[in-house]
Amino acid sequence: MKNSKKIMTALLAVSVLAACGQKEEEQKAEPVEQQEAVIDVSAEAEQFKSLLAGEMDSFVTDTELLATAINEGKLEDAQKLYPLVTMYYERLQPLAPSFQELDEKINGDIVEGKETDTTGFQRIAYGLFGEKKTAGYEGIAEELVADVKSLQADFATIDVSETNVLASAVTMFQDMENTRLTSPSIAGNEVYAVKAQTDAAEDLMEVFVPRVSTESAEAASNAITKLNEIVAYYEVGKEDYVNYNLFTTKQEQELITAVTNVEAALQQMNESIK
Repeated sequence: MKNSKKIMTALLAVSVLAACGQKEEEQKAEPVEQQEAVIDVSAEAEQFKSLLAGEMDSFVTDTELLATAINEGKLEDAQKLYPLVTMYYERLQPLAPSFQELDEKINGDIVEGKETDTTGFQRIAYGLFGEKKTAGYEGIAEELVADVKSLQADFATIDVSETNVLASAVTMFQDMENTRLTSPSIAGNEVYAVKAQTDAAEDLMEVFVPRVSTESAEAASNAITKLNEIVAYYEVGKEDYVNYNLFTTKQEQELITAVTNVEAALQQMNESIK
């Protein structure tokens, strides 16, 4: 787990502070009406955004590599690159409510019967894995590069002040467990997506540990550790994973259960923000 040491250190520090301040808190408990005030998590959203900012250059570079493979008609290369490139975007999902217009262009869903109306990753997946061709997708690939570059250019100034990134992560995992893992994509890149989203959850743990209950943070840390262990079992190379369409029903259920546990733990963290 990439941030496990940082998270465990933060958890230990919070536990000590909680123990020292427990009696004082009990004596100075706020009235109920004050406790119900809107909780500001804009600083945490900015901190989470800063953790991801360093990936934007690589995101652009690798999206360009994907576009080059498509433009040169290298289907197998493009198919191999596709799930790896999408991992960058999966890690950004808790921030997506802050750039909805670009999000729709980069990763909008395909509507059956209106496939040609869609741009971005889902449209490219339809070509690479559905139609199994690159011809005709050159322009779409270039448009994706342009949109990712626009996101990179805007990233530093994206207003995240109204976005509760922890709540967004809960929604992200709910979509994974209820939709994406029950109706796999033609690309079969769900394990890649789960890994990337788990990375995002680890970053959020690091950001929110000082603001949430120790119990909820520990539960989330344990759930994330278990999910990482399951994902690691399906790793077949450096950041390469088994195609989800090859999973048995039992394997699917094991992954879904682990994702559900992370979602529930993040929800508990969100409810305990102080």
